[in-house]
Amino acid sequence: MGTSGRCGRKPIRPKLNPDMDKYRVLEEWGAGAFGVTCLVEEIEEGRKYAVKKVECIDEQEANLALEEAKSLLELQHPHICSYKEFFMLWDHKISSLFFCLVMDYCDHGNLEQIVRENRRQGKIIDEKIIQRFLGQTIDALIYVHNKSVTHRNLKPSNILMKREDFFVISDFLPQTLATDEMKLKIRVDPERKIFMAPESLESMYTDKSDIWSLGCILLDLMTTSIKTDAEIVQLLEEVKLKPLSLQKNLEEIQDKVGYSEELRQLLPKMLKLHSEERPSATDLLREPYVIQFLALIGSSLSGIKKTLPPGILDELKDGNVEKVMGLMKRYPDFEDAQLSALKHLTSYDSGRDAMEGEDEDEEEQRWAGDDLVITLVEAVRTYPQKAELISVTFSVMIMISASAQTAEMLRRTGFLLDLVRIMARSLENRDMCQSCCALLWSLAMTENQTDGECLKDAVPVICALLTKYRTDGPLVESACTALWILGVKGHIMAEQTETVTLLLLAALKAHSQRPVLAKNVCSALTSLVVNSELAAYRVLVPAAGASGLSVIKELYRLHADDPEIVENICLLFSEMAYYGSTHAELLLQHVDQLLGDIKERFESLEEITTLADTALSRLKS
Repeated sequence: MGTSGRCGRKPIRPKLNPDMDKYRVLEEWGAGAFGVTCLVEEIEEGRKYAVKKVECIDEQEANLALEEAKSLLELQHPHICSYKEFFMLWDHKISSLFFCLVMDYCDHGNLEQIVRENRRQGKIIDEKIIQRFLGQTIDALIYVHNKSVTHRNLKPSNILMKREDFFVISDFLPQTLATDEMKLKIRVDPERKIFMAPESLESMYTDKSDIWSLGCILLDLMTTSIKTDAEIVQLLEEVKLKPLSLQKNLEEIQDKVGYSEELRQLLPKMLKLHSEERPSATDLLREPYVIQFLALIGSSLSGIKKTLPPGILDELKDGNVEKVMGLMKRYPDFEDAQLSALKHLTSYDSGRDAMEGEDEDEEEQRWAGDDLVITLVEAVRTYPQKAELISVTFSVMIMISASAQTAEMLRRTGFLLDLVRIMARSLENRDMCQSCCALLWSLAMTENQTDGECLKDAVPVICALLTKYRTDGPLVESACTALWILGVKGHIMAEQTETVTLLLLAALKAHSQRPVLAKNVCSALTSLVVNSELAAYRVLVPAAGASGLSVIKELYRLHADDPEIVENICLLFSEMAYYGSTHAELLLQHVDQLLGDIKERFESLEEITTLADTALSRLKS
């Protein structure tokens, strides 16, 4: 096994790596044109994922794929399968390098299985299901195409299902791997070939190639009762060569199946032979029928807000946690239902106070239960672009994460990765940033080794946040608290130490009157100094030339009566005294009198006087 580093890191040569070792392979599914996909279980957490292993020609192709894959990590849409991580894998048995993509696992099967079963029974797929499928996939394609991402491999087996009427597009690949002509010519599986656009067979791709593939899937869905497996394959091949054959089959669908004319008329538009004549996903918004089923799924692209049946929200009045979760589960596609339920939960503490005895105990169990955590995480993943809904959900998560059991469950769902991604794309939303920092602190307190990589990714995001909102005291306090726990847990890298130290000192100087910030920044600086002499040097001599010690001395002046802050100051000085005589002499010049004052002022608090004595002893030795 080997790795070339993770996204965002400088590539290195493949070597023995632990990435695949943290997963247990449960099943290995059939090989496709680009590699093998297997079902795995994360050993530490027990959460299941799908891992696709794609063979690379050489290390250069693998490193290019790794760089391109960054855009896939950023895809956050309810109808797109999320990626957890990417890494390289060296297979010693066959001496080959593989690019591995770890993605969410959906356990309700895929569209190919639904089509196959309906075709076997000669059953018609209900038009409402087809409408929901089209609405969800067109919404998702508009999203990815706007981000300059093309799927290139859209087919029924790549449309996964979270439930009977909830579809998710999976199996996106970096462009380098998806357009590898050698693999396309040698190993393209028959299923993919029949769904590929005519231009894609010549290795030419545009976003309209995905529309052709979607049109083929639609034709597949509409003919389950009138075409055998062999006949639909023949038809999908024919429409590439004889476009007029489609009209004949549309007439058969009209006579024998009875789908609406509006649905039938989409097919000739999506299956235009020449890509320049074919609509893009956005062009399809001009079709009234498309707007109709976008409205059906509650997509904002329809311009029509999906509304709940009358009286449904009345269920929330005096409702307990179980009733609130029940409503959220029954109406997952209604943003109003989710938001109203979440807002009800944020005001829920007062309702719990009125309960007594067994009712109170049962409600406490539900409030701290796994079911609520899973419901909240699902709400965020279903509405990744809805800032208000996410912000309210985070408020509930912060309330319940005070319980170690609940915080652990949140972490086990893999939500830390969602949280870091949301924070990275929400820098313009001040309130969201503060919620993210508060929740990150709660979850990082319970993290284990499997969370380390995404927590490391949080550090540059928090640094950007501190730079952008440097005058915002409450937000800076939350960000510094998050940096403190990340530093304590060892997630601030050596190359980040100087930047983080300077930002913490700047925060301390600008907001020294805030006790919580003062205490946590001192703790964060101490964690950095323990691991880095550069951090100690920057406290003594920041880049601007002014000593950080003057900031800390002013901090002591402001909070001399606060034992916690004074104790943290002493601990910082004690750790700084470890680094060499030059640092010790300079430090002693500045803090000798201050430490003496601390000993005198807190002579009755042994812990503080001991720290002050230790710091002085180290400085003078």
